[in-house]
Parts: sequence; C-alpha cells; structure tokens
Amino acid sequence: MLTLNVPEVITCQAVITGTLSCAETTPVEGAEVFFSDFPEDTVTYDPNPAVTDVNGDFTTTVTVPVGTPLVSITIEASAIVFGEVQMGFAGTQIECPPVECPCKFRIGLRDEAKAQADITDRGKSFSVSGEINVSAIQCFQTEPGCNPDVDDFNISFEGKKVELRFFQGRRIDFSCDGDRSIRLRGTAIAKGYFRGVFDVSIEVTIDDNNIGTWIINADNGMGQSFSTVFRGRMSKSTSIGDCGLQF
Repeated sequence: MLTLNVPEVITCQAVITGTLSCAETTPVEGAEVFFSDFPEDTVTYDPNPAVTDVNGDFTTTVTVPVGTPLVSITIEASAIVFGEVQMGFAGTQIECPPVECPCKFRIGLRDEAKAQADITDRGKSFSVSGEINVSAIQCFQTEPGCNPDVDDFNISFEGKKVELRFFQGRRIDFSCDGDRSIRLRGTAIAKGYFRGVFDVSIEVTIDDNNIGTWIINADNGMGQSFSTVFRGRMSKSTSIGDCGLQF
C-alpha cells in the first residue's frame, strides 16, 4: 500500500511525503519510490526516486517552474514491492508567479556606437552599417530596493536608407549576471523603416574597460526582423545589481 501526502496548493516549492507498507501494516524499507505527474513534466522532483526509511516513509521536494500560472495536476508515486507495483495518486494545484524584479539595472551607451545590422523584410535580407544608441532601465532606484514600476527601454539605429527606432519598450522578463551582464526580453513599438509592435531581446556583457558587447534582436513574427552585435563604451550612469544594493 502506498499513501501520498501532498499540499492542496504548491507555490513554487513544497515537500511531499508518503508511506509504503505491505499488507497495510508492515513498513517496507529501502524501496525506491518514483514520481511523475499529469500533465507530464509539469514539475520536478528531488530526489526521484526517493528511498523509504525503516518506517517505510519517504519524502521528496517538488519544484514548480517560475512563471507557471495556477493549474491543476495529478502527482503519481509508484514502487515495486515483492514484484508487484504499488501506486498512489494525489491531486493538487501548482503555481509559481514570476519574480517581477529579480535585480535592477540602468544601462546605456556613452555615445552612439557603430554597428552593422542584419535586416529581413518579408523575404528580402540585407545588411546595413550605421550608428546605434541603446538605453534600458528596469526596477531601478539608487537606494536599496527595487521599483517594479520602472520599466523602459529604447533603441535607435540610423544607417544608409534605414532609420529605425524601437521605443516604449516594456519588459516580459529580465535577469542579471552579477554586475556585468543583463538579459532583457520585452515588446516595443517600431517606427521608421519598420512599424508596429516587435518582440525585442537585449543582452549586454561589460568588460573591465567598461566596454559592452551588445546583442540585439527584434522580430514581429511577420517576416520582419532586425539584429545586430556590436561593442560600445558604457555610460557613466550604467549600474547593475541586486535589489538590496545602493548606487
């Protein structure tokens, strides 16, 4: 007999327990208990399998991926005892809202940088050289703490026969890697060579000389895209860090 104890709602992470017994009263020691769920691969388990102790008890930690909305799943545990499969089931709801401000940053170029952009326009692809400027600010405040209302990024590019601006950028998600690198994904309005709403990603890694290597991609899902990789000196106001920092 396999019993399974699962919370009614799991928010991001929880410990689930259970007991494996033979003839309902005799605990089974040293058995491997395997975990799965339906819909499949919605959550992860650590350990999987778990091993029962002298009392037939077992535990595992369930982790829900960040960004999971409230959904219902069924957790299944199974073990083999004397050649027979023992199974237990439990229904639960899971969720793990995204962390709105995992860090904070204010980044930008000191001056416009030279860049070569690759452009696709409904089947036609070409490259163009020009000057680019980028700025982005997310959850930033100089004092300790993060302000989720701070949310903006802008990109402007000017090349021969191609002028393009992405403005009113709003985040979908972002992350920081220490104080030298950020990744930002969001949407922005295009004006100029392209028009309309684009999905935009910005990545920058800053070296010891305060030079940033930028990777920018924008796509509207309708055959129009803009991408570039370039290097440029960062602005003096560029700051990246955890929410607890003061700048």
